[in-house]
Amino acid sequence: VTRAASSNADLSNLALSAGTLTPTFTSGTTTYTATVSNGTTGLTVTPTAAGAGATLTVNGSTVSSGTASSSIPLSVGDNTITTIVTAQDGTTSKTYTVTVTRAPSANADLSALVLSAGTLSPTFAAGTTSYTATVSNATTSLTTTPTVADATATVKVNGTTVTSESASGAIA
Repeated sequence: VTRAASSNADLSNLALSAGTLTPTFTSGTTTYTATVSNGTTGLTVTPTAAGAGATLTVNGSTVSSGTASSSIPLSVGDNTITTIVTAQDGTTSKTYTVTVTRAPSANADLSALVLSAGTLSPTFAAGTTSYTATVSNATTSLTTTPTVADATATVKVNGTTVTSESASGAIA
């Protein structure tokens, strides 16, 4: 007796190491979302094939059924992860897509603040937000060079966006 190869390209389960699938997993639903905190820089996906002999790939890398993928790095914002199930027959396939949204950082601190002239008072500290500066009478303007604590943050000086670790425009 020769048995035909299975054409079952369904998953029986799809699990993430971080975040929760929305909607809840069912084999007939192929599009999901999940949200993770900014501190989550990567996650794994564990797909389980419903059909015997099916092959699985997660973002192009082969994964055994019921086994976690390699860690998938997450950027801030939306990250698309695709799991492709190819049935035992080698031709039937189904793609499951998870869009994982990594939250932006809430860190709005500076790690440094340097003046082109004068001295900050008090001395710079990340938790301090108000300073004065003493400059000589001959100083007609100065620049500030702010450095953000989180590389994904932006900074403005007097309403103008400044690249972290770069001098602002002249402040008169």
